[in-house]
Amino acid sequence: MNYNKKEVRERFRDLFKYSLDFIYVHDLKGNFLDANEVALDALGYKRSEINELSFIKLLGSQDQLVKALNYAKEIVENGRQSKRSEYKLKTKDGSFIYVETYAVPLRKDDKVYALLGIGTDVTSKKKAKMDLKESEERFRNLFESSPFSIVILNSKGIIVDCNPTTESILGYNKSDLVGSHFKELPLIQDKDLKKLFNLFSKIINGIHIHRIDVQLKKKDGNLIWINLQGSIIEVENQPFLQVIVHDISKRKEVELLINQKLKKLKELDITRKNLMIRISHELKTPLMLISGGIEYLIELEKESFSANALNVFETIQRASKRLGRLVEDLIDSTKFDYKKVKLNPEKIDIAILVKNTVKEMRYLFEQRNLDVKFNISDNPIMNLDSLRIKQVITNLLLNSIKNTPPKGSIQINLEKCGKFVVLCVIDSGIGIKDNEMDKLFTRFGKIERSGENTESIDISGTGLGLFISKAIIELHNGEILAESEGRNKGAKFTVKLPLN
Repeated sequence: MNYNKKEVRERFRDLFKYSLDFIYVHDLKGNFLDANEVALDALGYKRSEINELSFIKLLGSQDQLVKALNYAKEIVENGRQSKRSEYKLKTKDGSFIYVETYAVPLRKDDKVYALLGIGTDVTSKKKAKMDLKESEERFRNLFESSPFSIVILNSKGIIVDCNPTTESILGYNKSDLVGSHFKELPLIQDKDLKKLFNLFSKIINGIHIHRIDVQLKKKDGNLIWINLQGSIIEVENQPFLQVIVHDISKRKEVELLINQKLKKLKELDITRKNLMIRISHELKTPLMLISGGIEYLIELEKESFSANALNVFETIQRASKRLGRLVEDLIDSTKFDYKKVKLNPEKIDIAILVKNTVKEMRYLFEQRNLDVKFNISDNPIMNLDSLRIKQVITNLLLNSIKNTPPKGSIQINLEKCGKFVVLCVIDSGIGIKDNEMDKLFTRFGKIERSGENTESIDISGTGLGLFISKAIIELHNGEILAESEGRNKGAKFTVKLPLN
């Protein structure tokens, strides 16, 4: 197909006008003669300002100017440019863009008078490369200065790089490690080889692995504990395994020491528990003899003693009963430690159990002139260990009696609430401060209230009652709670037991 010159010029004008690339013409001194709108827009100039444009003005450095002159010389002499060139051009607003160009000579009367260039804006591509390079430099700096050992392996398990910390930790030079398969290195013990190979295979196949601890042998033969974690990184679209290694030898030494101490403490605790049980049982027998003997004397020989002697015997009887309860509590608390307490559940009417327990303790209420009120709205039949639940009720009532001054009040509520039976013991006693709550229900969690005008309450006790009560209720899959608004505002203890 033949085109006349007019058609060629028209087609060139269309290309000049609609091309998405830069098209420009400049003379041999670099002064712009023409440029399409794409080029002008990218540089920030209007067409009316084209006479102000020159390559010298746009090029950002002397090095670029020399490069441009060399390419111009090549084009004039050879009639073409050997390869595309890249320039950093300064726009009107002072920012920079990167352009790849290719130019050809324009001739008139067989003489080159100007160059016609076609350029592509590669700023985004260039910045991406620069960002990548900067990222690689940051990674390299981090890699080299990291306090942790970093080892890079290819997909075959060959070590391709390691940082200075690796050399420091293991005692090997980089040249000893790079190029070797990790399985062939003498630093890995035979017992760990299979584990590490499986770990390598899983990570390479994209399976996430948590950190693992393993021992390695240093070049000097000493063993060190390390913690390692691996992840996949890509370099030039090739997968590599990055392994980060922490020297945890000191931590392992501390852990070993702690474990030894814990073992010793457990042994001491077992000795303490056994001693507690033995002492408690040894005390129990003579206490039973004392208590039984005193009870016999009071009941059968009462008339033979004077009032003073009888008073002494009754004091001994009360003291022996209190000591007996203490021994029973010590035995119980130790049994709960060993988880040796087994329940003997039976169907009981818990309302009757509560009433009978209160009745048995009536003399204690009367001694302190306490007003006791009942609010029992239900008589649920439940499958419970009656002796243990009675023990809980007794402990809660004793706690309220001790902590409520004379002429105070104690209220006992029992009701069904959904799938639970709820027992509440509410007193008007000395109350519980917020900072005392944490001590409740703990072994020997007795709250010390000396110096707080406690003359009107009984501050004796071991602090085992609530601890044992909590353990019993939890064995029944229940819950026990304490509430108080503070000192001298009473307390409320709530027991929730499931109906089923």
